Amino acid sequence: MKPYSFCPICGASLSNASIDGRERMYCPLCKWVHYINPLPVAIAFAVNSNNELLVVRRAHEPAFNEWALPGGFLEAGEEPHDGCLRELMEETSLSGKVERLIGLYHREVELYGSLLVVAYMVRVDHEEISLNHELFDAGFYPRELMPPIRIPLHNRIISDADSL
Repeated sequence: MKPYSFCPICGASLSNASIDGRERMYCPLCKWVHYINPLPVAIAFAVNSNNELLVVRRAHEPAFNEWALPGGFLEAGEEPHDGCLRELMEETSLSGKVERLIGLYHREVELYGSLLVVAYMVRVDHEEISLNHELFDAGFYPRELMPPIRIPLHNRIISDADSL
């Protein structure tokens, strides 16, 4: 995330100061403080009736051309479980039901900065996949035949889900 140089409220140049025990940018005129908060992301650990896992091959950065779990950014006013199901539908045309929370994770990524990731186990209603522009490929795989997933967080979510 590109840092602010000017106050979005009054337009004054921002200064750096220790506020609440952290170095933050703030406006010396109107006292606005730039708090850098994580972006919320929902990830679906989606399984079919045979407990095969849905994995997708990404067509955009980050992790271009890598196999991953489906997911994306939550929208304003959206419940995390609803955002998880929306992202699954947008990317693959799959619908389903959230069965449980797998976990909450924090990650720092170069492209977006701080992320708060919410991962859910989802049981899909059907297996008819239709890809959107964000993906090259997708499919359900038994664990032993799954394409390699090299995104560390996605591997952790898979491991955490399997241990529940």
